Amino acid sequence: MKANVVMREVSVPKISGDYVGVDRGVYQLLKLGITPKFCYGDYDSVNDEERDFIESKLKIHAVNSEKDYTDSELALFDLVDKGYKKIDVYGALGDRIDHELMNIQLLLNEKFKDVDVRLINDLNIIFKVEGSRELQNLGYKYISFIPIFNDTVLKLVGFKYDGEVITSIGSTLTVSNEFASDVATVVTNLPIIAIYSNDRS
Repeated sequence: MKANVVMREVSVPKISGDYVGVDRGVYQLLKLGITPKFCYGDYDSVNDEERDFIESKLKIHAVNSEKDYTDSELALFDLVDKGYKKIDVYGALGDRIDHELMNIQLLLNEKFKDVDVRLINDLNIIFKVEGSRELQNLGYKYISFIPIFNDTVLKLVGFKYDGEVITSIGSTLTVSNEFASDVATVVTNLPIIAIYSNDRS
């Protein structure tokens, strides 16, 4: 099962899968005429008028704004518990840098070990690679690999810069690579963050 999670007012593609709203993302989906299958959040990012609009369309169950987890974590963990194996998240990048960094780090949570979670915006797709994985050339200009553990061994096949390297936190060695084929292979001994990206034109 696949879920398309919308977290705030961003462009929402028309693609397969269930739509899920988180906080202001619920409002965005409803404005676009899309009824989310599931809704999450404390709704602290909508005003009274927007909250009334949401409640005129849906019965929501807001969580307390004073909590030990983010709305993102609440939503993604629950979707995994519901059996979703592919989760694309829109609105997790940009805006507040603290939330952006935590959303990226959240990809490393053990809860997502067997789940493909991607954070997507207009210029980037961010996801975790662990073990051996084939990556499709999606037409982005760059593919980067950001180490989050020291002594990460990374083997690359099918890229402009192939080979085996040892990289660590703070290294820029594996930034701004490019695909040399339609499908390339990544093998890593430790989880690493991969990023498809384009320059802003």
